[in-house]
Amino acid sequence: MPVNFMGLTRLMSSTHRMRRSPFRLARRVTSPLAIALACLSSGWFGSAFAQEKVSIPSLDADSSGAPVMIDAYLFRAANASGPTPAVVFMHGCNGMFTRKGKIDARELDWAHRLNAQGYAVLAVDSFTSRAQPSECANGGPVRPSVERPRDAYGALRYLQSLPDIRPDRVALMGWSHGGGTVLFSVGPKSPGRAKDAQRDAKPDGKPAPDFVAAVAFYPGWCNTRAQGADWSTRIPLLILTGADDVWTKAAPCDAFVQDATAQSAPITFHIYPGAVHDFDYPNLPVRNRPEFTNPRTHVVPITGTQPEARDDAIARVTAFFAKALGT
Repeated sequence: MPVNFMGLTRLMSSTHRMRRSPFRLARRVTSPLAIALACLSSGWFGSAFAQEKVSIPSLDADSSGAPVMIDAYLFRAANASGPTPAVVFMHGCNGMFTRKGKIDARELDWAHRLNAQGYAVLAVDSFTSRAQPSECANGGPVRPSVERPRDAYGALRYLQSLPDIRPDRVALMGWSHGGGTVLFSVGPKSPGRAKDAQRDAKPDGKPAPDFVAAVAFYPGWCNTRAQGADWSTRIPLLILTGADDVWTKAAPCDAFVQDATAQSAPITFHIYPGAVHDFDYPNLPVRNRPEFTNPRTHVVPITGTQPEARDDAIARVTAFFAKALGT
């Protein structure tokens, strides 16, 4: 896989409207370039990374008040010698699986990559667990503003119960529908955090650790109308989107980010020229997706890999997590 060295070396200087945050670098991390090169040369490509299917309680509840049990897939960090940081994945509107029932290549690629960097990954299946098909064209009952943030916080608490996970070093990461879920999850009116506070009030009055960082790829609902004019967050957030994305458009997301950063939200935001939806997907040909046409706006989504954007995004996410999570 080609390495975008120019993108790697310009990481910390070229980020659009990047705000500084007081992260602590792990001792073994020397630079974003070193991290990315270690990842690319670590030999995980083609390796047998096993995942474990687990059933976890969402903070969402059924009609009887019992927790909704959802499936998730746990990828443990490679060669770990102690508790590791972790990342929770929130899939897109088409769900987490291919038509053949395999985990989507994008999630697998990112999970293996992060495993090689020393992080565990928990990929949450919000749809199949609820017998819900794709929500790409007509939406559905599994909302990014309600049910899925509760899934995200259920996943956070599950990871924090595992002895091989660092409870104070868990991040959130999502794509498209899942990227919108990230925004709703880390915002001031997060239904996941609110439900979590109700359920897990501690006798000592100290709340359990929250997510320490979040990444949203081409997020849906990245606009002031959906999130509210007073939206902000204390959780460091990286948003990456494509300038030519007709599905989750960059312009309203840009305006939203400007408003949020004006309220001191620690957001790093980057728009990739020429990139469309799914630009970070491995080896996905660019094509129209008429099966996902919006019945109201009649917009036909375009999806596909943009190699330069993908390489740069890998480097940015690598550096971002190195600061926020360490290893």
